Amino acid sequence: MAKYQSRLDKRSKKNTNKILNIMIAVVLLLIVVVGATIVMGGGDEKASSSASDTETKDSSNNNAEKDDKSVSLDEDKKSEEKDNEDKKDEEKKSDEETQKDEASDEEQDTVKLEGEDQNELKVEESDEPNVKQTMVHPDWKPIGTEQTGEHVSSYDLGSADWQEKVKAVSYATGIPEDNMTVWYIEGNGGPQKSMATVTAKDTKTPYRVYLQWVDGKGWQPTKVQELVKNDKD
Repeated sequence: MAKYQSRLDKRSKKNTNKILNIMIAVVLLLIVVVGATIVMGGGDEKASSSASDTETKDSSNNNAEKDDKSVSLDEDKKSEEKDNEDKKDEEKKSDEETQKDEASDEEQDTVKLEGEDQNELKVEESDEPNVKQTMVHPDWKPIGTEQTGEHVSSYDLGSADWQEKVKAVSYATGIPEDNMTVWYIEGNGGPQKSMATVTAKDTKTPYRVYLQWVDGKGWQPTKVQELVKNDKD
């Protein structure tokens, strides 16, 4: 009876040990599973984080590229606007130079109208006491007239005939009317002949100009004398 009880105790201990071993194995398995889950989960988070970082970087790169393109377009636009402004400035300068050239040509034409070709001007020294030199130009022409009908020489200041005499004097001397002082206009030995004494306002140089009326064409200068002094002052 005692031996039989001893065998039962041994079987009971073996069964208990098996159960304990199974429980330990289960616990170890759970530990392994949980650990693996944690490790796998951490890897996913890292992968997710890495993917997120990559997307952020890609987005930043795309934004940077857009910004670079925007800056490039702005620079191109500014460069084009500057080129257009430079082109307009060049065209403006070209127009101004053309206008200056045209004005210069007009001035030359005016000088030629007033004094003709100065190389053809004949200048002679004078023996007269108050005459420094006498000038005659073969191409002096009548200055034109607005008067009609029979001509009567007029010495009334402001009359049409008076104004045309002044114009003819300016033409012969080359002195602009606004820079000329008319001291005296008088007859010169005939109804269609006149003589004017004038000075230039800037130089004060006195001149005596001889005029001849040409029917239908106006007063024509025939001779200009540069005087030593103004004898009508």
